[in-house]
Amino acid sequence: MNQIDSILTSEQIAIFQALDEIDKDPCIGRLTKEEKDVLFDQFFSKEAKMKRLQRIRQRQQALEQQLASLLAMEKKIVESLQD
Repeated sequence: MNQIDSILTSEQIAIFQALDEIDKDPCIGRLTKEEKDVLFDQFFSKEAKMKRLQRIRQRQQALEQQLASLLAMEKKIVESLQD
């Protein structure tokens, strides 16, 4: 890199300043240990696990219904081809 490349333009400085502001957001990664512990506990709490399990079971049921529908369509197509 030559000397000219190492000089930042005002636009580049503004971009880096904006990125620095984004980095200050606690959701981005600058959490205190206590904040991390609270979030960790919330994520792995029994209630959170139960909610995730419920969402997974609902999604599974929807996929099973979709599969049953596709199997029925496949069966009709195969039957129509055999006629």
